[in-house]
Amino acid sequence: MKRLAVIAAAILTATTLSIAPASAHAALQSSNPAENAALDAAPDEVTLTFNQAVQSNFATVTVIAPDGIDWAASDPSVDGSTVTVDLDGLGAAGEYTIGYRVVSADGHPITGSVPFQLTQAAAAPPVADLDFTNEAAQAAPQDTEVVEDNGFPLWTIGAVVAVVGAAGVLFALRKRSN
Repeated sequence: MKRLAVIAAAILTATTLSIAPASAHAALQSSNPAENAALDAAPDEVTLTFNQAVQSNFATVTVIAPDGIDWAASDPSVDGSTVTVDLDGLGAAGEYTIGYRVVSADGHPITGSVPFQLTQAAAAPPVADLDFTNEAAQAAPQDTEVVEDNGFPLWTIGAVVAVVGAAGVLFALRKRSN
């Protein structure tokens, strides 16, 4: 019995020491315009702030109007945990959706959207300024939600601990019966 207690204590100690905190990925902390904000005038830019740095080479941001036009006027600019995209004004009044896809520092992609309202139509831009071939508009996330992944699944560690514990108990009982 003493041997079984020692084995169980060793397994418990090994499990406790081997479980690291789940790897945390970037998450959206705030945006400007804020989620569900009602604006009287179009902002000059959209800013997304994450809780940790994101990779600059994989950031995508779209600002989709009610009619499906993407009003983002520049490629996203990444400065640590802040992603900014310039706007080319906005169009008709209605709900706009900021769609984003960034890659956190650990390589995990984060996708989501932030809706906001434009309460007054902006002055119409010249037709020549509209870019209907914008690839970002075609690849814009539609009705996506933030995916939160808590890293390595802890159930696998529990399963390994259970198997090793069962093997230890069987080994101890086998030795005892001989």
